[in-house]
Amino acid sequence: MAPRTLVAGLGLVLLACVGGLAALREKPLVATGATRPPPPAGQGERSGLRAGPTERGFLGVVTSDESVDLATRFEGRVESVRVQVGSEVHKGDVVATLDAKTRQQALAIAEAELLSRKAEQQMAELSLEEAGEKLKRREAPGQLSTGAISEEELSAARYEHRMASAKLEMTRSQVREREARVAQLRQEVEETTLRAPFDGVVAGRFAHPGALVQAGQAIVHLLHRGTPQVRFAIPAAQEHHLSVGSPVRVEVPERGVVLGGRVAQVAPEVDVASLMIFALAELEAQGTPLPAGTVVRVSAVAGQEHSARE
Repeated sequence: MAPRTLVAGLGLVLLACVGGLAALREKPLVATGATRPPPPAGQGERSGLRAGPTERGFLGVVTSDESVDLATRFEGRVESVRVQVGSEVHKGDVVATLDAKTRQQALAIAEAELLSRKAEQQMAELSLEEAGEKLKRREAPGQLSTGAISEEELSAARYEHRMASAKLEMTRSQVREREARVAQLRQEVEETTLRAPFDGVVAGRFAHPGALVQAGQAIVHLLHRGTPQVRFAIPAAQEHHLSVGSPVRVEVPERGVVLGGRVAQVAPEVDVASLMIFALAELEAQGTPLPAGTVVRVSAVAGQEHSARE
């Protein structure tokens, strides 16, 4: 009797579970996608911007109008790095220095060799002047006819003059070679000091004092303090929404603000890999600058798309 009761109980539990699953399947699915909350009151109205048909906008990122990796042209050891990430610099400010002792010594040797070659050049000039005066005396009228000199002496004087002239040209070429070497070493010594090419802010620091860096290795990444820009991608099918000069609405989700801008560049071709057209927009002046890398949404301003298509 007990086994029958147990089996009956298990059957009832199984039927209850099956019935519950059937009831869940019959329930209509409830939409889970909630509408986006509207922006804070007055935020869009203050800028006078309303999104057009491309309401969601094109994904973009804030970039600097100019950036550069400050690197050395040759291998060396870092002597000092005078900036940190976030430091503001002005054009010509020293950002980092490399150990220049070896190149300074090489420069001193090259300068001494240059002085030696210049002295040899002066001696060659004097030798040429002496040979020229001797030849002039030998070629004077009557010297050969009166027997004061022989043909052999006259030929030797001419040969000596040519040799002095050739020696002078050789010393001049050696002086030019040493001057080029000195100029090269002076440039290398100067390039051991890395200077900011423009006013900007340090976005990256990749080496520390004492580190050995290779030729072309970046030490500091610098962003220009200019007009902020937004680089964004437009689907090829929606390319007609924007053109150069079109006003755009730039939404910054992280900060909950909306900015204005204007399209500055549009690529003339579709990127084959992404099937997108890349464009660049310049942002209007703002109080607090957006850091490079901030993700934004770019959309056409309502009422401007028709003119863009035209």
